[in-house]
Amino acid sequence: MKMLMNLVTFVLLFNGCAANKMADALIKKSCKDARKFTGLVSQWPNFEKVCVASFKENPESQKARNIDDLIMVGANNAISYLTNVKRIVEKIIKERKYKSSLSKKSLEDCLKLYSKSSHFLISGLNYLKQGNFDEAKYAFKDAQEAPIFCELKFNGDNQQISPVKKENNLLLIMISIPGLFIMKVDFDSPGTINK
Repeated sequence: MKMLMNLVTFVLLFNGCAANKMADALIKKSCKDARKFTGLVSQWPNFEKVCVASFKENPESQKARNIDDLIMVGANNAISYLTNVKRIVEKIIKERKYKSSLSKKSLEDCLKLYSKSSHFLISGLNYLKQGNFDEAKYAFKDAQEAPIFCELKFNGDNQQISPVKKENNLLLIMISIPGLFIMKVDFDSPGTINK
């Protein structure tokens, strides 16, 4: 009986390790391939590294068996990171850690942009759940506006420095991942993504 229990335990552990290796290989390949679908490769030299790390930090990614599963995890990762960036900005405003009233106004505008982006990300996730990858792709593209326009609020003309530049740059990558994965699938198998 004990031998049977040990055998069952070994099989379960072996299957779990094999599944993790399969998910890890899928993540690495998908992140490497998706990089080809962004025109911002030169601005995102660390895209692949960030992409892989974002999936590895989420235990749900270990359950992924195909790129569609990764797209869902990537969308959830983007929503989660957007929520974190929004909290950081709220804390800066609450604790008055901004440099000027113009910075405060820009941060408040960023919060509005993040709310809009959150709506687009949630819509994109819902489209994914419905199998409507085309609409999801457009929703993720629209969600990218928040980190872009937030950073534009802090440009050289008004001599303001964004206190969340690093976070916005990472947010832009995180939001881009599910859309780029959809583009990769559509490129690899044109016309099959919604079937």
